[in-house]
Amino acid sequence: MQKSFSDRVLAGVCGGLAAALHINAWLVRLLFVVLSLLSLGAFAVLYLLLWWVVPQESYVGTRRRRRRFSLFFVLILTALVAVAWAGRDLGYLRAPTGADLFWPAALAFLSLVFFLRQVRA
Repeated sequence: MQKSFSDRVLAGVCGGLAAALHINAWLVRLLFVVLSLLSLGAFAVLYLLLWWVVPQESYVGTRRRRRRFSLFFVLILTALVAVAWAGRDLGYLRAPTGADLFWPAALAFLSLVFFLRQVRA
């Protein structure tokens, strides 16, 4: 999967995901908005993570193997966000004091991804 250069509204994440899954990009965008509202922003964090991690589409050409790996990576990240969101709602992501640990963990994970992306480039 790659971020779409031609079918994008904000960063091309939904356009690229829709192209990889062979579905309408507006359906993916609507799904991201609805899930972000229902999860109180957890899927918005996933969108930001994909914006940083997924490479931009190129006109030079792409390799099929890399595209499959990227799509697998996106699906794994989506599953992790859904599990973390469900764990938060069930009370598993709480400190002994009762504080919610979801957002600090999400910010730490985003920081780690940003750092690793900077080191790789």
